Amino acid sequence: MTHGQRILRRMRGGSFKLATVSGVLTTRPGMIEWIDRMVPEVEIITTKSYQLRPNPGYREPVVLEQDVGCFANAVGLRNPGMAAGVRELTELRRRRGLRSLLNVSLSANSIEDFIELVRNFAPVADILELNFSCPHAASGYGSSIGADPRLVYRYVRAIRSAATAPIFPKLTPNVADIGSIARAADRAGADGITAINTVGPELFLDPGSGQPILSNPNGGRGGKSGEWIREKALAAVADIRRAVGAEVPIIGMGGVSSARDIRRMKQAGADVVGLGSVFARVPRQDLIPLYVGALRADFEEGLANADSFLASGRLMEYRDQRIEGIREFGETLRMITLDGDLPASASQYAFLFIPGTGEKPFSIARCRPATFLVRRRGPFTDALFRMKEGDPLLLRGPYGARMPDSDRKNAVVVAGGTGIALAPLLIRTLLGQGKTVTLLFGSSREEDLTVLRELDIPRPQVAAADRGRPARVLSYLPRHIGPQGAADSCFYNVGPQGFLARACRRELALGADAAEIYVSLETPSLCGVGLCGSCECGGRLLCKEGTFVSLRHLDRHGLSPESFPAHLPEHAHLPEQAPVHGERRKASVPGS
Repeated sequence: MTHGQRILRRMRGGSFKLATVSGVLTTRPGMIEWIDRMVPEVEIITTKSYQLRPNPGYREPVVLEQDVGCFANAVGLRNPGMAAGVRELTELRRRRGLRSLLNVSLSANSIEDFIELVRNFAPVADILELNFSCPHAASGYGSSIGADPRLVYRYVRAIRSAATAPIFPKLTPNVADIGSIARAADRAGADGITAINTVGPELFLDPGSGQPILSNPNGGRGGKSGEWIREKALAAVADIRRAVGAEVPIIGMGGVSSARDIRRMKQAGADVVGLGSVFARVPRQDLIPLYVGALRADFEEGLANADSFLASGRLMEYRDQRIEGIREFGETLRMITLDGDLPASASQYAFLFIPGTGEKPFSIARCRPATFLVRRRGPFTDALFRMKEGDPLLLRGPYGARMPDSDRKNAVVVAGGTGIALAPLLIRTLLGQGKTVTLLFGSSREEDLTVLRELDIPRPQVAAADRGRPARVLSYLPRHIGPQGAADSCFYNVGPQGFLARACRRELALGADAAEIYVSLETPSLCGVGLCGSCECGGRLLCKEGTFVSLRHLDRHGLSPESFPAHLPEHAHLPEQAPVHGERRKASVPGS
């Protein structure tokens, strides 16, 4: 029996088999490794869709939530390209022998490009998933292929002859007869079928401005996933099973969130059931294994306990705001105050959204009223700087978790540049724990130092401009580490990556414990709810677990504050710099 045959037999055996789906959660090696280690019920882990060349995808927003558990997205096949993808998956395989089957998703717009992808990814893949289904990809990709049975037959037949691993075309539901598409793929030599991808695309408008919410060249349209496509998915999987017969393995997905959904999907004909958008509704990462374990118990015992792990409200709801005040600190830094409060914990963040322009995440400087420090450094902040007092703005969040606690009695907060935005909430939390707290604030710009007066940060504090010496403020560290030295202190570092690296080296040199040195990392955050996986750091989703990680955590995963930007995909959009309560706001769907 060949390796491929063993994989297919493994997929067909047993009654409860789960998979992750392409583009959700397991989009980075760190999350693949975490799911493989922590969630034994998942037997197939699916990557993002890789292409030959890096693809930056579409600008934010790339995901919205229309109603509870009902999402739409237009990510645009964001990926680092074939060369980087093969390297990162090869390193993953070298580092860890995976328990799960690795399903590598591939996307191209020609047979030749698919064959090149297949040949390069086959050594690291147990299954190769062919993306014939993305509804909002560029012309010639995704559903442009999967909507035509003759085209599907040609592609699969040619790719099958080049592939050494089982191939599973992923089919689009946006066709009149998905069964005929599946039958064409089967006749051409497909080893199995994956279905479905998102439904649509559709246009989603902000009710206030009438502008599209999603940002992409496809007119702002996005594919629907989650709760509202469940019935469509079940019908499609049933059609595929009737078309291909009983022996072809099917990975079925679409709107699955409960044991009842899994049971129905299997009754429709799926051998393996995929979980995707529902992960956004699990509020903390450490609850994901418990949620999936509860799904299995519910499936076997006829219960419905897994629902208790899911958030009951919308997590991506926009709140209408207006700009109440603007305070300038030089030409490139502003403090923007909104007209409403934003209850949040230290180190959480929120998204500011300008319809027609986009959205970006920002740290919270004050909760009452909601206040943000904004550095001008890109198209979104250019637009934000053009806004005036009284102009409308949308807000969603907060996301992340409060900073990690320490039992050390002396705390030093070290902030560089706009990292000072985290200091007010952070310091008040530390003081509330009975700690002695000192702030060291440095910046390359003298004018930035005046922001301290506006933030109302308790003393003691030290502020110092670089004046030709990068991170000059760190020279003041030795006199502020407490009577027992650095070994008796905890450190919370915020600011640019280069500044963080210098701060950590200085703190270690003074004798600090790596477990007591925390850094707040500016990883890309595209959704805030754990769908895109872009914010992953050493197997942690910072949008769920908080932006602060210990230096020990980084060391264990071969990372450092200085090298971390290189660890991110080349195309990643770093943040340009977060409960929101209010009237329920839904996106409007034209024609619905």
